Amino acid sequence: MMQPDPNLTLANIKELSVFSNHYDLRHDLHAYVEYVLDRDVKRLHRSNELNRSDSKRLAKLMSDSCVIEEVEQKGYSKWINYVDILAHIFEFVNYDTEGTYAGYTSSEPSFPDNYIDINAEEYEEFIDLPLLEQEQKLLDPLVNHYRDDKNEFYNTSALGRLLGFSTRGCATGIIPDLDFARGRRFLLEVLQSCKPGVWYTTSSLIQYLKKHHPYFLIPEKPKYRYKQDVKNGRYGNFREGERWDKEIEILESDADAFERVEGRFVERFLEGLPLILGYIEVAYSKKEYKGYLPEINQLQAFRVNDKFLHVMSGKIIEPKVTVQPNFEIHVESELYPVRILAQLTKLADVVTKDKTSILKLQKKKVLTQLSEREDLDVIRLLEKLSGQKLPQNVRIELEEWIGASEAFTLYENAVLLEGDKDLPEIDQFTIQRISPTMRIVHSPDRLFTHLEQKELIPLHIKHRSSALTLLPDGVRTVFHKRDSSVSKVKAGAKTKKPVTIKREVQIIFHFPAKELMEEFRKGLIAARCPVAADWGKLTLSFASQYEPEVKKVSKALKQDYTIKIEDIT
Repeated sequence: MMQPDPNLTLANIKELSVFSNHYDLRHDLHAYVEYVLDRDVKRLHRSNELNRSDSKRLAKLMSDSCVIEEVEQKGYSKWINYVDILAHIFEFVNYDTEGTYAGYTSSEPSFPDNYIDINAEEYEEFIDLPLLEQEQKLLDPLVNHYRDDKNEFYNTSALGRLLGFSTRGCATGIIPDLDFARGRRFLLEVLQSCKPGVWYTTSSLIQYLKKHHPYFLIPEKPKYRYKQDVKNGRYGNFREGERWDKEIEILESDADAFERVEGRFVERFLEGLPLILGYIEVAYSKKEYKGYLPEINQLQAFRVNDKFLHVMSGKIIEPKVTVQPNFEIHVESELYPVRILAQLTKLADVVTKDKTSILKLQKKKVLTQLSEREDLDVIRLLEKLSGQKLPQNVRIELEEWIGASEAFTLYENAVLLEGDKDLPEIDQFTIQRISPTMRIVHSPDRLFTHLEQKELIPLHIKHRSSALTLLPDGVRTVFHKRDSSVSKVKAGAKTKKPVTIKREVQIIFHFPAKELMEEFRKGLIAARCPVAADWGKLTLSFASQYEPEVKKVSKALKQDYTIKIEDIT
């Protein structure tokens, strides 16, 4: 049990180098699984790693684009390799990890035809869990994973920069029976006493542990794998030095032994599990290190965030879905809402992915889903996800789309072919025959080439979305050509119908920065004002009748901003 409460020292980071994790492990893990699900991925024969081409494609799917440059330069990415390993630990995927030895002279295994298989049932069960349970399932394997030398003493984390101790002798002494999971959970408990957003010194954390919990990791009387290891003591596995060939033993009797062993562990723990999960930020010394290896006192400060405390307390903020009048869907969530986004991306294109993801409804995607799923009620789904009625204009438009889907079948990469009924070898391209001279066909480019090879003269007409293109003179067609003179006469003979066109005045605010625009947008949404956001132009649009609500939001923000509204002339 942790006692007393830590009273850690506040840190000044002005002279330090701050590192934040810009990857979202949850997003990238799902992106990896979805990628493998769609194709046959074969691992390298010798190293069993992902091949370069798959790494390049995966890099484009990751949450931070910097991984693309890393793969271009090195041919691999530490982060992608970490996600790959993690998917295997979670049993989302399966592949051979032991390999085979080609012959008696082989010193290392090889991995012929080692394809990645998806455990779809395990993965579906995971993403169907509530977000908090998903996070716990994510956290548990990371806490409990420390087979062989895969621990903070020896292994540099996927985002870390600090070296580990020499692995020589790591299968003996205290290491094989050390309960790393217990030590990691205890450190997570200690971090929960920190205030979010406040920087603390790592040295004060280490001193707190030394004074009040010196055996949080290595027991006072540890288990030894072999009896002869007892003489080496609790720190027999650890040696330091300027070079690995000139090492210095760390004795338990040394006054600074705790700092040199457990202290190094704490530094590497901080740049490991909590940094990878996006729970903390860390700050390193900028000075060139000249001491004994592995490095010590280099990770000098850290701070936890709200997400970490919410996860640890089991009180995360549930995802919030908002459908905007401009057909944008905003999804705000502390943790990556994979199930919600999986549903929405079938209906909408992703505009931005962040703590607030923005998607935009697309007619083609909606129609495709309606054609594939007869039981789909798009309006009901969106209202269920958002917990509120859709904006009226969005609802009306969706109803028109739904009506259109019921009126016709949607074909992709298909064209309408009109021609003689005895065109040669045309059945191979036919999707549906409408009449003896008209049919729906696929692969239009291949069909065009086929007809030319048969010494025919095909004509490709592309119609505009607003109107049909007039055919050239002399072309035979079953469609009547439009007579403009007749149209004019008929138009003149029609009686005039009385109509009323309603006008709505829209006000557009142009913002100088995304941060202010986001605060203003949230204020308008809280005031139940329908607002359309254009993140590319940094504008918010709303109807003029909502000016009173806009003024209230503007007044509330004047606590942090001096706001002046000018008209564009």
